Amino acid sequence: MKLTVNKVITPRLYSSKGDYADYSYFDVSKRTIGGETIGRNIQWYRMWWMYLRLALECEQKGIRIDGEKIKVSKRYYKKWNSDSILESRFDDWWKNHKQLFTHEKIKTGVSVEDDDYLVLMIPKTRDKTDLLKELDEVLEGKTKSVVQFPFSNSKATYLRCHMQYNIFIKAMNGKNRSTIRDWVNETYEPVKSHMLQTKFDVEGKQIGEIISNEQGVTNNVRYVKKRLISVSKGIFP
Repeated sequence: MKLTVNKVITPRLYSSKGDYADYSYFDVSKRTIGGETIGRNIQWYRMWWMYLRLALECEQKGIRIDGEKIKVSKRYYKKWNSDSILESRFDDWWKNHKQLFTHEKIKTGVSVEDDDYLVLMIPKTRDKTDLLKELDEVLEGKTKSVVQFPFSNSKATYLRCHMQYNIFIKAMNGKNRSTIRDWVNETYEPVKSHMLQTKFDVEGKQIGEIISNEQGVTNNVRYVKKRLISVSKGIFP
């Protein structure tokens, strides 16, 4: 059965400055914009959302993964309004749900008696660098990170997840392994430096292709199947 909701996403190969896009930038652990901090770059949340939508389509169509039907945890994804994701665009969904992933802001000029907060009085005449050092000591053992939807400890990179998503879509829609291999090597060629580990063939020559043989396509499809099972339980990547 073909996938119709989830479609191939061609990678953006060039930055706004005209040089090759640096996807490793997306793998930075935390990101602060406009005074708001989220656990990872927003593109990682987009990727999680896309894999969840892929799992939801497989569930809806009864597509089996390694012989088993996928069952997305409605309990875990309740606040995501997962029932609407198949009909949503990520940008629209993010506007209504980004508060689930945004760390609570520091507030100023408040006086509260609440065990969930620490109230500090900071002299305006102090040097910022010195203050940050002192804050480390003041806050030692008094705060802890609580994230509703944490990412796993997987070493998977954003670009690798991006490529594997496309491979799975093409494989499910009937493209043969040779065709998929050629498409991947051609499409991701400009940014392959962010994807390749140093590999050598039987003669000791370095392999410069992202996927050097058809078995590589099969292996990547297998990785996606495992990831779909994980994401259905709330684990990503």
